[in-house]
Amino acid sequence: MRKTLGFTIVEVLVATIILGVIIGVLMGPLGGMFRMTQLNQQLLDNTTIAQQVVEKIVADWQNPDNFSRSCLGVNSQLPYGALVTVQDLNVNGNPISAKYSLRSCSGLDDGVLLKRIEVTVSASGKMPAVIVFDVARRQP
Repeated sequence: MRKTLGFTIVEVLVATIILGVIIGVLMGPLGGMFRMTQLNQQLLDNTTIAQQVVEKIVADWQNPDNFSRSCLGVNSQLPYGALVTVQDLNVNGNPISAKYSLRSCSGLDDGVLLKRIEVTVSASGKMPAVIVFDVARRQP
C-alpha cells in the first residue's frame, strides 16, 4: 500500500472549525472597539462645535449690551444641532432665574452681573456634548 502525504478531510475540517472559532472570538471585541471609536469621534465632533459656540458667545458678550440682553451679535448664528440656555445668577453664583434660550438682541438691560451658559450640541450621532460655564458682565 502506498502512503500519501497530506491532510485528511477530517483534519482539514477540524482545523477550519478551530480557525473559525478563533476568528469569531477575536471579532467581537474588535467590532466593539470600532463602535467605540465611532462614538468617541461623534463626541469629539460635537465638543468641537460646542467649544466654537462658547467662544462665539464669549466674544459677542464682550459687548455689555449683548450680555445684558442675553443675545448673540447681529452676524452670529448658532450651528445646526446647538442649543444654548442661559440662567441668571446672583453674585454668589446661585440661580435667580429659570433657564431660558438665547434671545434676539432686542429688549432691556436686565442688570444681572453673572450668567450661567449651557451649550448642548448633538449635531452628529448619539453622543451629545455639553459645556457649562459662567460669564461675568464686562466692567467698563
